[in-house]
Amino acid sequence: MLTQMLALAIFSTGAVGDQNLKERKISVITNFSEADPAAQILVKQFVDTLNNDKPKDTFIKYEYYWSNGNVESARRYAKNIASNQPDLIFAATTPVVRALLQETKTIPIIFATVADPVGSGFVANFAAPGKNVTGFVNSEGGIAGKWVQYLKELIPGMTCVSMMYNPATAPYYKYYVSPFEEASRSLNVTATLSPVATEKDIEDTIEGLSTKRCGLILMNDSFNYVHRRIIASTSEKYGIPVAAYNKATAQDEALVAYGPEEADAYKKAAGYAKKIIDGAEVGNLPVQLNTHFYLSINIRKAKKLGIEIPASFLSRVDEEIE
Repeated sequence: MLTQMLALAIFSTGAVGDQNLKERKISVITNFSEADPAAQILVKQFVDTLNNDKPKDTFIKYEYYWSNGNVESARRYAKNIASNQPDLIFAATTPVVRALLQETKTIPIIFATVADPVGSGFVANFAAPGKNVTGFVNSEGGIAGKWVQYLKELIPGMTCVSMMYNPATAPYYKYYVSPFEEASRSLNVTATLSPVATEKDIEDTIEGLSTKRCGLILMNDSFNYVHRRIIASTSEKYGIPVAAYNKATAQDEALVAYGPEEADAYKKAAGYAKKIIDGAEVGNLPVQLNTHFYLSINIRKAKKLGIEIPASFLSRVDEEIE
């Protein structure tokens, strides 16, 4: 759903009617849900940071789009955005960047929470993107090995693990598969993949894992993010331990989460937006990897699953969720 246009008066100072202000239009699009408070907080990080740092003679008009884990909605909104010709687009998640690049080769795009932008064909390389897009990458594919490692450390008797993703919203899934499978082999754990596309798929997958007493890993995927509460309730029903990639998922009953501090990327993306407003060429701004990672453990979930968390594990945790 396209939200109403929000004027600068809501986010920043300066009178909208001031004829001395230069107007800039920025479209903000994510594949998250507008009703998700955690997603709203991330987007607010971008908007607030840019409003605090924008040139004083600039008035920014924001337009918001939330495609709610739906690739078709992302494509429809991308067409709408391209036809509106904003000065800049801020795009969060891989599906919306892919949709936008099919609609425009000229409007500057800054992304966050994107995986494998080179393999996805978004940029030529990190140092010199070379197109109309640049931004901030969640993590390298090797993080998938950490997800397996942490689950195995918490559940030494675990003999199988499956990684869930939606191929439509995570076409980059192979980026994570090799590290996931390699780590599983090294820990004598059988690894499988669980592609899903609907809520029923989620429920059927988790029920199937319960008969094998497997662990579940949620790939870095906007579909998983949007459906994290359904995944949490179903995994709790069947007693499945879940490892995930962000704090919001851990707070919604995943056992453990390891991933980048996503808010950092949204703030840094605002810095790139200011550079572009000031005249920088988007293709000359390097793609950057997130560098701040955190480890969260859900103590409440561990107790429900009857898991005793080793002191050696707790000593490395950045966040304990009670």
